[in-house]
Amino acid sequence: MRIGPLLAILGAGLRRNLAVTSAVVITAAVCLGMLGAGLLLRAEVHTIDGYLVDQLEVVVDLADDITPAQRATLVDDLKADPAVLTVRYEDKQQVYERFKRDFRSSPDVAAGVRPTDLPAALRLRLVDPRAGDQIVLGYTGRDGVEAVRDQRALLRPLYRVLDGFSIAAFALAAVQAAASGALIYTMIRVSAHARRRETAIMRLVGATNATIRAPFVLECALSGLTGGMVAAAALVICKAFLVDGHFAHQTTFPLFGWDAVWVSGGAVVALGALAAAAMGSLALHRHLRA
Repeated sequence: MRIGPLLAILGAGLRRNLAVTSAVVITAAVCLGMLGAGLLLRAEVHTIDGYLVDQLEVVVDLADDITPAQRATLVDDLKADPAVLTVRYEDKQQVYERFKRDFRSSPDVAAGVRPTDLPAALRLRLVDPRAGDQIVLGYTGRDGVEAVRDQRALLRPLYRVLDGFSIAAFALAAVQAAASGALIYTMIRVSAHARRRETAIMRLVGATNATIRAPFVLECALSGLTGGMVAAAALVICKAFLVDGHFAHQTTFPLFGWDAVWVSGGAVVALGALAAAAMGSLALHRHLRA
């Protein structure tokens, strides 16, 4: 089919089904916006993880009754461990000074602690900071070891919260996707039924199913594309005014960059057009077989 007649049929179809098309665009925009939000939350998890992973350590708290020989053996074993990059010893006073720095915003907490209350420690930097669980399992219970702490465990509640928001966004996107699919299916069946005489005439003059299907599929693709563009624009606005304009001044963690927004925006635009076109093609395929 030539481009001119195809565009004319496409325009006529959109005008006839303006209300349904608008509903598809709005529903698709909400669905794809939720999907984009989920993708950006996943990007934030990776951003925080990448920022903190090289700063976190595994801390081996030493028992008060550890002997010099036990400590020397433990240090030698840690230095020989291929997973350990560096080992640094801190006595009780150094641990206390670090404790005061960490709790400088809570002077009441620091005021009740003395150097003798805190254990000396070995602070470990790992070759792979994500392998802290192996060190915890391997050295917990050793002679002279009071406890082994992986500082990554402190961030797990934060990761769980962000993952929970991501899952919720994806779940809402899935529900909206079902609604969008139902609307697209209805739009195609209504539009095809309204143009059944035109379709019959096209068949009589030898038009193929692909030629008959093309205007309908383009209607769906255009609706999905428009919804995706609305969702992508919403992501850009949220990044510019909410993330950079509000959250950036209230958190010590780095926030996802514009590259994540462009990737997520491009994904929702492409997915909107392709998924809508696929759903429209399926609906019309069943109509043509009926």
